[in-house]
Formats: sequence, C-alpha cells, structure tokens
Amino acid sequence: MRKLSSSLASRVGKLVIYSCLILTALLCIVPEAAAINFSPIASPNLDLGELGRVAFAGDFDSISLYEFAGQNENTLDPNAGALLTRFPNGVFTDIAQTDGNILTMCPFVANGTLQGVVLGGNFTSVGGVAANGIALFNPNTSVITALPGLTGQVYSLYCDADAGRVIVGGSFTGGGASNAIVWATGWTNMPFAGFNGPVSSIVKTSNGNIVFGGKFDGLGNATTPKEKDVQVIPISSANITSNPASGIPGFSDPRNIICKTGATDGSGNTWLLANNTPGFWQANFGFGFQPSKLRLYNTKQDGRGTKTWRYTALPIDGIMNFTYTTPTGETAYCDAQCPLPQNNVTYQDFHFVNSVGMNSFRIDISAWYGSGGGLSGIELFENGMSNRTQIRLKANIHRYLLLCD
Repeated sequence: MRKLSSSLASRVGKLVIYSCLILTALLCIVPEAAAINFSPIASPNLDLGELGRVAFAGDFDSISLYEFAGQNENTLDPNAGALLTRFPNGVFTDIAQTDGNILTMCPFVANGTLQGVVLGGNFTSVGGVAANGIALFNPNTSVITALPGLTGQVYSLYCDADAGRVIVGGSFTGGGASNAIVWATGWTNMPFAGFNGPVSSIVKTSNGNIVFGGKFDGLGNATTPKEKDVQVIPISSANITSNPASGIPGFSDPRNIICKTGATDGSGNTWLLANNTPGFWQANFGFGFQPSKLRLYNTKQDGRGTKTWRYTALPIDGIMNFTYTTPTGETAYCDAQCPLPQNNVTYQDFHFVNSVGMNSFRIDISAWYGSGGGLSGIELFENGMSNRTQIRLKANIHRYLLLCD
C-alpha cells in the first residue's frame, strides 16, 4: 500500500492518534466502554500450495493483507492533519481529517463514564465539523462534537477524571478567561481567570495540585508587577554550603544569614570564615532564575568583616558585573573585587549589569577586616513576578499550583 505508507512517512507530527493511544488507554480507564469496531473480511478460498514459493513484484514499498472493511490506499492530504487509528493488523486508517495540527488530546471521563476524547490544536475544523482549536471525539460512534467559545489555539489538555472536568491551556481567549479555562458541561473560569501568556503544559501532582507551565508572568485577572527588584528569590529553599568554616560555635552554619537583615550580629545570626583565610558561600537551587539585585549585610562581629568579594553565576561559571552606590552617593562598578564597607550598620545593594540565567551562585571572599571575613545577611531579588512564583488558590475542592517557565 504504497500511497498510504508514503504519506505517513512524510507527515510525522501531524498524524497524532493511533489505536494504542485511543482504544487501549480509554479501555484501561473505562473497561466497559465500547471502542471503534472493525469488520473483518473473510479470507478468499485460494489454494496456492501447488505454485510453490510465490513472490510479488511492483512499484510499492510495503504490503499488507486486506483483512478489514475500510482498508484502502487513499492518499491523505499532506497539507492537513488527521485523526488516525489502526486496524488490528497494524494498518493505519484516518477517522477524520483536520485543517491544522492536533497538538494534544486526553480521554474525558465524568462520573466513571467515558464522554469522549478531547482534541486540542490549531485547527478550525475536524472531520468537516467547524471547531476552533478544540473538539470532542466519540470513539463509540466516531462523531465529532465542537466545543465552541474559544478563539485561538489549544496547546495542552488535562482530563481530570476525579473532578469530571477538562483543564484547557493554550493561546486563546474565551469564556471571560485567557489561555486557561475548564470544561465540564460548558466553559467555567478558574478563580484567577487564566494567565497573561500562553500555557503549554498541564499536569496533576500526587497531592492533587494542578501545575501549569508556559510563557507567562502573571494571572489573567491581575496586573503583572513592573517594578524592578521587587520579587524575592527564596534563598531559604536552596542547598547552602561554605568553606572553610570558622569553627567558632554558633558562627559556622552558612544558613545563619538567610532571612536575616543584619540588624543583629551574634551566634546563630552571623556566618564567619576561618581566621585570615579566603573562602566561599554558595547556594544551589532546584530551579532557574535571573537576579537583578543582590543585597549584602556585612558582619562587624569582633571587628571582623568582608572587605572584597565576587559573585560567580553557576553553572556558567561567570563572574558578574555590578553597579552600586558609594558612601558619597556616586555610582560605581565592580566585578572580581566588589567592596563592602567596614562596620556598616545597614545593607549594601549591588545591581546586576546583565540579566543572566542561573540555578546556583557562589560568593568568594578574597579580603577581610580584622581576623577574617563573614556576613550577617543576604537577599537576592529579581524584576517583576518570579518565574517560579507559586500561587495556591483554593475554590471549593479544586486546588491549583501556578508555575511559569
């Protein structure tokens, strides 16, 4: 069946549904549900035994037995997408063609009953039925039902069988929401009315949270913060290390300076290096970020303090450039040897010259006051809303966890 197999080979990525994804997955979820039925064709009563070995020659690159009604070698439109299934003998057949790509799908189950397979993509019709970006396919009847109300494209679906709903993400508007909305028997807004950018993935965590991923930095019903340096990066969630430690009880733990404002030096509030020795303080995160401002509180414990230091972004291993304001009010620049004033009673802010992505950083102390270096507080900021901002909202029994990328 040369034409069909050639068409399949040329259209990887557009033909997105196979029987193993439609039938097997759905029957596992709803065992009593019926599936697409195939009518077998009786084998012809031919006895080729007296011919010996039989060979076929011709202009083809694959061959299959005609075993089921509907098998054919019709050419699929190379400029369109298609909803496919497979006969039991492995041969593909199309259920419905689309005028765009099917990008995502999931089985919609409500009250323990399969409602159909939800299709999402950038199409405007499926099987001749007008459907803007989303449609419902019934595998029992092969009927396509449009889910009207959205304008745009659907990139991600999550069929929540526990709640009997479909959570839809993409680049669209509709139903009073943008880029994320819920379907049950109709469109329902989430408490936050979507996002201010496209949603590309939706998953459910083991604790019941729904996780959204995409290119957004705010909610659909909220104004994204535009102020600089207002979002705190949670250093407390990082793995903190340092070396060499001072060995002085109460002053060796590098976590002493997290969530501290430097107002109080002392045991449990200050981190000190070993005497007269350069060293480092490092934070390793489980996520990426782009800091815009670093705030350091120098220690004055027993006359000690950090004199010069540098900030290295990891894993790129790059020394960062900063601007800061001197005690005389002038703007200055530093990189490999940034200064901290001695016996300061407040913090010193350092603004990153370049916006650089990282998931870890290290502060190397190269010179010190008194017997050794140390710090009494550290804070890290970035512009606007953090790309890892987690907003937990609860409406009835539905919980959502919002993540940006």
